[in-house]
Amino acid sequence: MQLFKLECKRLFAGFINKIVLILFVVAGLFAIYQGAQGYKSIRVDQYKSQVVFQKEREHVSQRENLPEAGSLAYYASSPTQWQLGPWAALFVGESRTAMTALKVSALSLQSQIYNREFINPTQQRAGGLDLGFVLVYLLPLVIGILTVTLISDEQHAGRWRMLNALPKSAFSLILKQLLLRFAVIWGLVAGLLLTAAWALAIKLDALFAFVLIACTVYMLFWFALAAWLMSLGKSSVFNSLAFLSSWVLLAILIPGAIHLFLSQQFNSNTPLQITLQQRMTMNDGWDKDKQAALDAFLKHEPTWQNTAPLGEAFDWKWYFAQQHLSDIAVEQAWQSYLQNLDARQTSLNNLSKLSPTLFFQLKLNQLANTAEQDRQSYLKEVAQYHQQVRHYFYDFLFFAKPISKIDIENFPLFQAKQPAAKIELVALFSSALLVLFVAALALFRLRRVSPV
Repeated sequence: MQLFKLECKRLFAGFINKIVLILFVVAGLFAIYQGAQGYKSIRVDQYKSQVVFQKEREHVSQRENLPEAGSLAYYASSPTQWQLGPWAALFVGESRTAMTALKVSALSLQSQIYNREFINPTQQRAGGLDLGFVLVYLLPLVIGILTVTLISDEQHAGRWRMLNALPKSAFSLILKQLLLRFAVIWGLVAGLLLTAAWALAIKLDALFAFVLIACTVYMLFWFALAAWLMSLGKSSVFNSLAFLSSWVLLAILIPGAIHLFLSQQFNSNTPLQITLQQRMTMNDGWDKDKQAALDAFLKHEPTWQNTAPLGEAFDWKWYFAQQHLSDIAVEQAWQSYLQNLDARQTSLNNLSKLSPTLFFQLKLNQLANTAEQDRQSYLKEVAQYHQQVRHYFYDFLFFAKPISKIDIENFPLFQAKQPAAKIELVALFSSALLVLFVAALALFRLRRVSPV
């Protein structure tokens, strides 16, 4: 017990150690606060969209003369929402830059999904700091600063030979120092997660336990790396630079190379091309045979094929038929783009195994339902809802049915799917086994460090 108290005093006596731990906690708390504010902003925007739409619907239904179906279909924009849980405040993933409250009308789908800014730079949170960044990138640096020079400092102070001459080996002392630092840092990580759970009303359930265990495995890897570097018996400068170089390689260079490779393999300009092609198809329709366009539309939508032929005057049903034809013109390109995104994400998941940092970050985003595949799922939900909205108005446009106040009240609303927790036990178990194996090798080498 006396030795434990001494080691605790040594750990917290160093000025650098205290500063590092304090900065880590402050960064974590600030990340939780900023993430909570960003999540609140998303929820407020989604709520405002719902309220505004409801007021607009009430305003229309209270009018004595209701607008014609085509005009209503043109202007009515119903809100959707990317269903995000409180974990999204901690691991923001794609939710930082993607639309989370897209409004949908009966017009062309593609022009609504892609023909807009994905993010307003003036509203972007500075740095995009979230708790995921603190855990993924800052946590390894804290571990390295507190651990990687333990042996070299003893050697530099001339105590290493004496420690090896004691009945209890120096390895036992170093192991206790590592365990103490692991316990302290683990306690800080757990404290940050509990603080986030309290601030965001996150349940202390299986998902919370899974996140904590995943953080523990990630910490263990970096402690194992620090132990292996210490086992080389080099100087403090060498150990520090080696650990920092390893962090740069695993956290920056390898992930950067992976993203660069995937950017070259998969075309990222497809949304712009789709939007341009859709707009050109829509604009060209004004100069072509409108009845032929309507006939082509009815081949795709035979439910409304009994509609009356077009006259000389402008007809809303041609306009919305041409809108849908412009979507059909880019449908294959859009499906290919979605398949490319799936293939890119699969490749990213496979290549992320080369970097524990990238792998850990992706898993955190998946747990929070803010990963790329979650964004794609939201876009697919929007596409399905867009079809509901189109078909709702088609009954009035193609069969010349007047819109009543009851019809306005029965307008279909977007039903967001509740995200399911993605607890990948197999991935966690295999990662834990690999990290434990690396840690065992590092400790085996550490035991064999000879006095100098």
